[in-house]
This record gives sequence, C-alpha cells and structure tokens, in this order.
Amino acid sequence: MSEIEFEKVKAVLDAASVPYAVLDHAAVVSSEDAAKATGAPLGQRLKCMLVKFVRNGKDFFVMVNLPADKRLDLKKVKTVLQAQDAKLGSKDDVLQQTGCEFGAVPPVGHAAKLAVIVDLSIFKPESVEFSAGLKTKSIRLKSADFRAALKKM
Repeated sequence: MSEIEFEKVKAVLDAASVPYAVLDHAAVVSSEDAAKATGAPLGQRLKCMLVKFVRNGKDFFVMVNLPADKRLDLKKVKTVLQAQDAKLGSKDDVLQQTGCEFGAVPPVGHAAKLAVIVDLSIFKPESVEFSAGLKTKSIRLKSADFRAALKKM
C-alpha cells in the first residue's frame, strides 16, 4: 500500500532489537508467488490472515499467522476464540485493519491494534519470511528472533 506500513513492521522488529533482512522482489499476490520470488520453501513463509469473529454479539478481528503451506482451520480458530462465528476478513476489512492490501499483510505492525494468534509450527524452520506491508518487499529473520520479537510486543 505505502511505505508507512513497511516502516511500522521494521519499527516493531527494531524495537525488539532483532536482526532481519529486507528482501526486494517483483510484486506478488500470494504466498506461493512470494516464496518463488525469494527462493524460500513455502513452509518457511508466513501466511498472515485476518479473521473476523463474533463473540457475545460483537465483531472483533484477530491476525492469524501460520506457515504458508498450511490451510487455516476456521473451526479451530472459532473454538480457540470461543466465538459464535469466525470467517476471513474481507478485502475492505484487511485494508482498514492492517493498512495493507491482500498479498502484503505482515504479521505485526498493523494500522489497528490487533491480537495475534500464532501457529507454533512457524518456529520449526531455522528462519522465517513474511510480507512486509508492500507487495514488493519481504522480511527474513531467524525463527528464534521472530519469536523473541513477538514476546516483546
């Protein structure tokens, strides 16, 4: 979308004092495209998905981070959140909540303050990659460093 979201992602990682690399690549629209562009295995990339859920009659949003080679189980998310309903956020929801377009959503640094759910298997590979707020940039860092950054949020 703009450099603003990209700078927010870097600021979160910088505040956690973890090293990372910024990867420039052609514009991508999916995790598969991004993995090809950076040369990373698909299971090393994060898929960051906005979920809209209903609890006690109110709508909420949560960011779910999982390996890009896995499918999101909305029934499981619904159970974990103790929600009456859970579905993927619309394109408008994604833009409003994250400040990013589909295909560029990072796991952290969103426009709105979002709770984050993490599939712990994202920490299995030695390093992890994710979209950095722009369709032309990704970030790569050690999984342990990403875990440390999440704990400091």
